[in-house]
Amino acid sequence: MGTPTISVQFNGQVIDVADGATIAELLECAEIRSGVVAVEVNLEIVPREQHASRRVCEGDVIEAVTLVGGG
Repeated sequence: MGTPTISVQFNGQVIDVADGATIAELLECAEIRSGVVAVEVNLEIVPREQHASRRVCEGDVIEAVTLVGGG
């Protein structure tokens, strides 16, 4: 039997992740560098220092956005 999974919405798409996964693990799987994004879970910003410890839960809505410079 495989690892239990949960469903979350990540950047507008419903995906399955391992039950107990952290934000840092989710970003790693999506090949997004944690140091260059802001992450919001259920409309609340999660500080970067919490990415490795903050576990995602069934039904969470997660947005990871990068800052773009320009002029």
